[in-house]
Amino acid sequence: MSGVPRTHRSAPPDLSAGGIARARATTGQQKSMTEGVTMGATRQRHHFRWNVLLLALVAAAGLALLVAGCGSSSTSGGGGASASSTTPKMGGTLNVAFQGEPTGLDPAVAWELESWSIEHCLFNQLLTYAANPGPAVVTTDIATEVPSVTNGGITNGGKTYIFHLRKGVMFQAPVSREVTAADCKWSMERMLNPKMSPRSPAGYLYDSIVGVKALASGKAPHASGIKVIDPYTLEIDLTQPNYVFDDVMALPFTAVLAKEWEAKYSNSAIARHPLGTGPFEFDHWSNGQEIVLKRNPNYFVSGRPYLDQIKFEFAASTTTALLQLQSGQIDVLGSGIPSGQYVQTVNSPTWKSQVTTASEVAWYYVFMNVQVKPFNNPLVRQALNYAIDTAKIQKLFYGQARPLNQVFPVGMPGHVDGATFYSYDPAKAKQLLTQAGYPKGFSVTFYTHNVDPMPKLAQSIQNDLSQVGIKAQIKQLAEAPYWGLIERQSAKVPIGLTDWYMDYPDPSDWIGPLFSKSAATTDGSANVSWWWNPQVEALYAQSQPMAPGAARTKLYSQMQQIIMQQAPIIPLYQPVLTTMSSKNTGGFYTSAAWTYDFPSYWKK
Repeated sequence: MSGVPRTHRSAPPDLSAGGIARARATTGQQKSMTEGVTMGATRQRHHFRWNVLLLALVAAAGLALLVAGCGSSSTSGGGGASASSTTPKMGGTLNVAFQGEPTGLDPAVAWELESWSIEHCLFNQLLTYAANPGPAVVTTDIATEVPSVTNGGITNGGKTYIFHLRKGVMFQAPVSREVTAADCKWSMERMLNPKMSPRSPAGYLYDSIVGVKALASGKAPHASGIKVIDPYTLEIDLTQPNYVFDDVMALPFTAVLAKEWEAKYSNSAIARHPLGTGPFEFDHWSNGQEIVLKRNPNYFVSGRPYLDQIKFEFAASTTTALLQLQSGQIDVLGSGIPSGQYVQTVNSPTWKSQVTTASEVAWYYVFMNVQVKPFNNPLVRQALNYAIDTAKIQKLFYGQARPLNQVFPVGMPGHVDGATFYSYDPAKAKQLLTQAGYPKGFSVTFYTHNVDPMPKLAQSIQNDLSQVGIKAQIKQLAEAPYWGLIERQSAKVPIGLTDWYMDYPDPSDWIGPLFSKSAATTDGSANVSWWWNPQVEALYAQSQPMAPGAARTKLYSQMQQIIMQQAPIIPLYQPVLTTMSSKNTGGFYTSAAWTYDFPSYWKK
């Protein structure tokens, strides 16, 4: 799932020291993020980012060797490799194919790949992630510098952050006025307001701000810790030091919106009428067909963007999109290379140089709703973990899936190399089902959406379940309605498929949204198993004020042990992104933070 969701993406936990997708997971890739060419300070994020990059490089190199064995020399890299080093050119239209349509374009709400990548073109935050194919680096966006102790932006023992705004950042037409600190405060409080409809899934990320809980519970009209000092200065006070606060302030949830525009269209309508400060302006959205963005002539970064227009087209299938790219109709495969054409494409002398490969810190998994019979019984959930042949699934996706038999993927602190909590064992599955009172199995509706790779996954799982007596009838929905359904507690969806992509490399970004009590009690949550555990809650709370290191990581490994023993989910695999750009696309790369950085691309 953004992340993010995703992604699809939640309104969960008390995340005072950690974190985003999603983010909610996403269709077939991850969420994407924002413009990286900014002025001012840039600083390297926490040291474990380098570990993430190294792991991604190793994984990608391993995949390159695998492909090379088939006679290919496809490009690979930590976050993706640059397709061209030529000088950027101005003008032209970039055509992007996504298989799924966005859920909306309200940055406070939408939390999946398609939404985030388009929002990235329309909005700005105080901070963002720099445009580079390597480690994710927090840099400035609307703010003039990244707060630090050295520059005076972080004071009060790490509990007060000061953001200074650029002058001359303008809202797009027809609002056409300068952004102030009051707009930043209003935008954040709008996202955190419990009366917002639909509600933002990300409020928990900002619980460490003084007064946010009072605002979120409806006990206060404002968050007392978000203060306008003057038109160009915003102060944010925290309840305790939070070493990932820069990260959460770089996420699209904090994007700056215009109050008068929201008043014109209402919260729900903003999703179809977005207006921000970003490099592109919204032109139109034709349902099921396309979204078109046009260059913002008043963008505050000189000489950007390069493109005149971006057209996001919603292809009937990833196979159709690949054919369109090969015929010159499409420039970027937003949903990646279809697994059925993967080997042929990466070995093609014509196309292999256009392929970009990168391991992703993400996972695909089965959720089981612990509030619905028979999945309220942990023995049943454990049985299904033994019943599903994940090795077969990995073969289905060739080089685009790597084994994952635990909660945390490779590249995420808390991942335990070589750990396998369950193996494929149908006999063991039948034994546990008998123990649980289902010796002949049971019938159930298995939910999924219609965007690759979900349909193929569902069919494989359906076959495995039939081998242990479970009759699973597949119910397939369009992507956007699917996420809305499974994230609604009252829908009582019993079992289905979902995913989660890294927002930033901290295991709190897994536990908070997916396995916390707050997430298990809130509609719009990414915790679609609706499971939580007192021991995990206690360990999670203990981890919050801790700095990165072995002691903190050990707590997350303990949380993983409990989650896998209770088995509200079934890990399937860790995805490897393989996508393509056309030979006419310049500056193409994939980002560890955003997946696609469309404002950085150009047409040759």
